[in-house]
Amino acid sequence: MAEDTTAGADNRGLFDDFGAFRTPTTDDFTSVLTHGLVAPDANVLLNLYRYTEQARGDLLRALGAVEDRLWVPHQVLVEFWRNRESTLSDARSSGAQAAEDMAGHADQAERTLRTWANRVALPEEETDRLRSQLNEVFDDVQEAIVKVGEGEWQNITHDTSSDPVIAELEPALDGRVGAPLDPRDHDKAIAEGMRRVEKRLPPGYMDKTKEGVGAAADYLVWEQILREAGRRQCDVLFVTADVKEDWWRKEQGFNRGPRPELTEELRTRGGGRLFMLTPKQFLEIAAPILEFGLREGSVEDIERVERIGTEDGTYGGWTTDALQELFDRLTYENYADRVAVIKYAAEMDGVADAKSVYDICHYPDGRSLKGFTKPVTRITGLLRNLGKIPESAVQVLKAEYDAGPGRASGFSVHPLLVPLVNELGDEDES
Repeated sequence: MAEDTTAGADNRGLFDDFGAFRTPTTDDFTSVLTHGLVAPDANVLLNLYRYTEQARGDLLRALGAVEDRLWVPHQVLVEFWRNRESTLSDARSSGAQAAEDMAGHADQAERTLRTWANRVALPEEETDRLRSQLNEVFDDVQEAIVKVGEGEWQNITHDTSSDPVIAELEPALDGRVGAPLDPRDHDKAIAEGMRRVEKRLPPGYMDKTKEGVGAAADYLVWEQILREAGRRQCDVLFVTADVKEDWWRKEQGFNRGPRPELTEELRTRGGGRLFMLTPKQFLEIAAPILEFGLREGSVEDIERVERIGTEDGTYGGWTTDALQELFDRLTYENYADRVAVIKYAAEMDGVADAKSVYDICHYPDGRSLKGFTKPVTRITGLLRNLGKIPESAVQVLKAEYDAGPGRASGFSVHPLLVPLVNELGDEDES
């Protein structure tokens, strides 16, 4: 239910103006799931094509269990139908692509083995034995990839009359999709969405590179949610696989909840509290509250898709493996201090001040920091040339200057990389 936040100017409390920082409780989620508005994002519906059949079924059952609290913004379906066929094609081709990539890795592994064998003068018969073992392993993996791909996707089709995803989704959303904005309100929303993109106001500004008015799509979804929540005067749970900073409040690289600006905007438009969950979190939280069972492996599969989506886009072109290779190469070349600075900066919300850099690296006060990022930049270029990261991959470490040219005031890690660096740090500690 909507909260009463009408406390007087001289009679306010800890959370009156800071509701976005209140950690949701089980009672909060129970309330929004049974009396609020539950709105899935377009990526939640599109990811149904990326899940296993079991995980897809469990997520659809979860949405069905919400019953009349489920409500889909019209713009979500605009995005779903606009991207359905490309998503379907990507999903269908993923197995073939993985098998092809694996073949390439097999060739590379064999070349590496041959080079090493030549350097150590390994007997030919031993080299052949190792090569045979290596090829057998890669063949088994490729066969498994193809088998899983063919079994999982043989019934998925572009034909909506025979697509099992559509067959399940249509009854689940029947009567639960909002109307489009009228032409005048739609044009106003597009203008406001583009304004927010330019001013870096949430939501949607992280989609600035999308063509035309595509960058305003997130705002259109948000505006429709605001209107429906205001009409119902209720809390909202927005389920989305989008983990970018224009939706989420991030602390040290981790998503802690919705942006405070969005929470406040929902309140001022007549709604209640705003909650946000990823599909994985939604399944885990909704299952015990709505009393439906989850089959073993479903949550893990949905988490896998979320992780792949994060690696493909949110981390600026970097993956866990690529960043770990950067760290390993830096350490091998005696630049472990750069790794330490990158990790420290990520822990400090993306920035390491100069004093901390001197302390981490045990540098004397008079030492110059000029060229400090060069090893990182050089190895990043090498990883690009090797195809480990795309050309568009963001710069990992950058010098910062408070007062123009001169001595660096510190070094920053690109915001898109902060959660990935922190994730690697957590793995190191475990």
